[in-house]
Order: sequence, then C-alpha cells, then structure tokens
Amino acid sequence: MIQKVLIIGATGMLGRPVALELHKAGFQLRALVRNVDKARKLLPDDIELMQGDLQSDEAISKAIKGMDAVYLSLSVSQDEPKKGFHAERDGMRKVILAARKEGVQRIANLSSLVQEYSSDWWVFGVKRDAIRQLKESRIPYTIFYPSNFMEAIPGQFMSGNRLLLVGKPKHKLWWIAAHDYGKQVARALRVDEGNHHYIVQGPEAIGQEEALQIFAQHFSGKKLKISKMPIGILKLLGIFTSKANYGAHIIESINNYPETFRAEETWKQLGKPETTLDQFAEKLSLD
Repeated sequence: MIQKVLIIGATGMLGRPVALELHKAGFQLRALVRNVDKARKLLPDDIELMQGDLQSDEAISKAIKGMDAVYLSLSVSQDEPKKGFHAERDGMRKVILAARKEGVQRIANLSSLVQEYSSDWWVFGVKRDAIRQLKESRIPYTIFYPSNFMEAIPGQFMSGNRLLLVGKPKHKLWWIAAHDYGKQVARALRVDEGNHHYIVQGPEAIGQEEALQIFAQHFSGKKLKISKMPIGILKLLGIFTSKANYGAHIIESINNYPETFRAEETWKQLGKPETTLDQFAEKLSLD
C-alpha cells in the first residue's frame, strides 16, 4: 500500500495543488525542491523538503530513499533550449534508475493530452519520450493526460488587466481545476496493481473565447478586457525570442487539436471533477 510519496515539481502551478490534495488525503509527503525557503512558504509544514534538482543523481537517490511512490509534475519551460538537459525526459531517466534501486512501487507522471497532436515540434518529442521511458521501465506506472487547466487563464492568458486570445481556436476544451485533478491523483495512488492511463478532463467543454468571457465576468479581482492577436504575429516574434516561439507552437497545437470527451472511465474510477469555470474565477477573486 502506498503511503509515502516523493513529489518532484511540488511548488509549480500544477504541482502545488496536487501536493495539497495528497496532503489532505493523508499521504506522508517529501518534496525535492530547488529552493527550500520558497517551498516552505508554499507547502504545509509537515511536508519534508529536500534540496536538489533532477540533474543531481545524488539528490534524487537521497530524496527517493524509503519512498513508496514518486509523483512527477514536470514540463518543458518556455525558455528551455532544444539542446540540453530536459527535466521531463532526462530527469525521468534518472528517476527511473533510482526508483529501481530503491524498490519504488509506482511512478505517477503528469503528461499532456495535446501531445497527441500530429506535430514534429521537439517539445512534444520530449514528452513522448518521457512516456515511452516510463512504459518501458518495468516499474508500475500511472500516467495522467490532462486537457487544459483553469489555472492557465490567470497564469498564461492574463497580462495586466487583459486576457489575450491568440489565433482562432477551432474546438472546445474540457477545462479542469488543478485541485480537482489533485483529488483524482490521490485516489489513483490508492490503486496498488497494474499500469494505468487516465484522460483528465473537466466537467464541461467551453471554447477559449467563451472561457475567457466567463472568467472575466466572474473574476472580481479587477476588471478584465479580452484582446485578440493573430497567431502570425506571435510566430514572427518567435523568430527573435524562444518564449514567443514556444507560445506560437503550443497555442497553434491547442487551437487545432480536435479534443473530444474521453474521461468517462477516469470519472468512474477517480471521481468526476466538480469545479466549474465561473466557480474557479469567483474563488480566485477571494484568495
């Protein structure tokens, strides 16, 4: 039975809500973090913190020792160069090696639903390679494939008092709140046997423009306006900055990925997400 969980990526936008839900569920948690002082301000006091990163074999070995499971919340950052160390892929390799040595019972990994999109963009290659490594690891695994998180609206769409819509989205997205996803992770870690794949989607499908309108209407923190930008402008900026280049690729993929509802089995096993987008915006206003 899994009781002790090492979280890698616990202070991130998506890692922290999962850490909080695992904590509420009664798991004994340890987090491998780069900045202990920052992490202490974000996480409950009884989560054990160990300083280090995924480039250090020694740090990984120390952090994973005695743990029943590892939960990875990693991604490719917007300014990450194509050539070099990628935590999501290269860190995965190091974690698998340490997990084998220590007899870890399960590795759980946050991936992405849109990585299925037909694209040769190198970032998707990193994500697919991380999935492949985990599947071939011979360690029981759980992989989560989420749609779009509601947290992306204040975290990525919002700039000042504006919500920026780039390009022309073709399909609706099944937005999910990260704390609802965290509850699903907690339930998934109670499953002791087999390998598992979970499609993670929220309670309703909403187009991006409509989603921004709902958020602006229910967010009382400040008055927000929606602005639009042709994706061609972002692609042009991408010639000069890696951040814009990353943004153009990921937005184009999300805008064109034909997402359909596929989370029925996940809801049946791990529970249906309850938070709607208007509720998320209202709660965020009060926090």
